[in-house]
Amino acid sequence: MRVLPVLLLALSFVACGCASSQARPSRVGEIGLNSAYERALSAENNARRTYEFSAPKTGALIRSEPPGATIEWLNHEGTWVTVGSTPSKQIVIEATGKPELFRVSRLGFLPQTRWVASTGGRGNVEVMFELEPDLPVGHGVKGGVR
Repeated sequence: MRVLPVLLLALSFVACGCASSQARPSRVGEIGLNSAYERALSAENNARRTYEFSAPKTGALIRSEPPGATIEWLNHEGTWVTVGSTPSKQIVIEATGKPELFRVSRLGFLPQTRWVASTGGRGNVEVMFELEPDLPVGHGVKGGVR
């Protein structure tokens, strides 16, 4: 019978020690919701969804002389992305007047970069790139170095 009170006393010390060691004061802002950040993030996501799913779109047909050039598009992160070759199939662009930057290049020719935009209502936008030949290496310069 003497063991039971000693055991209960020991358990109460352990319970009190565990409870007090786990409790700590909370700091302001440590855990919680940053309402200004959440509102800004929600507005950005809504704008992205509107652009991707609700903004009118149209097609761009890109051609070059000579044909067979690579078509690249400058994405929103600033990276050139290859989207096809000339003559292109329809490339989807926004039809709100917002310009998209395209670059057309082919080996042996100078590349060209051009803004392409559409306000819709007239079908596909057709763009023609006239590529100029690049000078061959060593053309007109001794040793090929200028």
